Amino acid sequence: MPTTTTPPLTTSPACQNIPDKITIGMSISLSGSFALTGQQGLWGIKAAIDWVNNVYGGVHICGKTVKLDLKYYDDQSSKDLIPSLYERLITVDKVNFLFGPYGSPLTIAAAPVAERYGMLLVSWMANSDKLVQQGFKFFVMVPALASTLWHTALDMVHTLDPNATVAILYKQDEFNTMVAQGAYSKAQQLGLRVVYFKSYPVDITDFTPLFTELQTTHPSVILICSHERDGMLAMQQLIQQNINAKLIGIAVAASLPQFYQNFGKMAEGIIDGTHWTPYVKWSPEVAKQMGYEWFGPTEQEFLQLFQQVAGPGNQPSYHAAAGFAAVLTLVKAIELAQSLEQRAVRTAYNELKLMTIYGPFQINATNGAQIGHKILVGQWQAGKFQVVWPPAAASSKPVYPIPTWQEKEAGALATPTP
Repeated sequence: MPTTTTPPLTTSPACQNIPDKITIGMSISLSGSFALTGQQGLWGIKAAIDWVNNVYGGVHICGKTVKLDLKYYDDQSSKDLIPSLYERLITVDKVNFLFGPYGSPLTIAAAPVAERYGMLLVSWMANSDKLVQQGFKFFVMVPALASTLWHTALDMVHTLDPNATVAILYKQDEFNTMVAQGAYSKAQQLGLRVVYFKSYPVDITDFTPLFTELQTTHPSVILICSHERDGMLAMQQLIQQNINAKLIGIAVAASLPQFYQNFGKMAEGIIDGTHWTPYVKWSPEVAKQMGYEWFGPTEQEFLQLFQQVAGPGNQPSYHAAAGFAAVLTLVKAIELAQSLEQRAVRTAYNELKLMTIYGPFQINATNGAQIGHKILVGQWQAGKFQVVWPPAAASSKPVYPIPTWQEKEAGALATPTP
């Protein structure tokens, strides 16, 4: 007997008011301290919407294919603007679904607004553990938890140098506090001695006193828990003050293409706990091996889509890939729910086990925390931000110890040994 496919029940109540377009609403940092990462995320989200609308054909719901639309405001990297912007998106613009702003400090301000209105909020690049500790019912996280940002890097250090000592310096905000506490706990678990652990103010303009103090502990590894602007400043002053270590990690900033553009060969060997690089080996074949459903374009197709949106002079960071994946996961959740009702789509997320160019996606059904995606270690090597750990996902071997500032000034590159 031939099999038949049952079409979606278009007469169900959920299918009675399907609009001509599905609008995602969000605020995004296009000015202020998060502008570089915000712009990357927006490019990734726009590239995904282009793929859904023009390649995939639209969201398949109730026997129709519905195009995606995007409504966004510049939040100027200010959490003070967030509540009113999200109120406007919900009550005036009447968007169908919400994406959070960039970063945990801003998303912490957006999530309660979404929750109050019973609106799904997809966190495309905010991953403070605190976000999944508030009891939010309509919250979904795409990236791995902040507390795990340096875990893979510390696993790598422990493997390469089990007697290494670690210095941790972190920005006094929600995200970086979680990152630092997670790194400290992981180092202790591995038996790596933490010789320096200190915070710095969010508006820091000079790291000199902290770096002078840090230097006296002679750490093997320096990990700076930062965002883009303070991370760039920290890098600049590490160079100026000639503070070397076997390995230096600078969170968020070091993953940006602008990091190498700004510092050139001095960036060689610097690492970041990264969610994605253009060299990571996620693919339909890997998805099948790991038991995930592949959805979306291949990595090469994503890079082409990104260039079309961002322009040929721009390269994607992990923020772009995360934004891209956030759109794809929302599409799959809507299609699984066959509804635009908020609770139905949020429930559908619990069933997703997807892989996209960003990697695995699977959430904790209770709190929306990401449990599928794992943070990688990226390292600048000969001008490319290679994945160096874990070995199964790596595109290159790690360089440890890295060249000193003086060696890099003389032309040394972070070149792995054969």
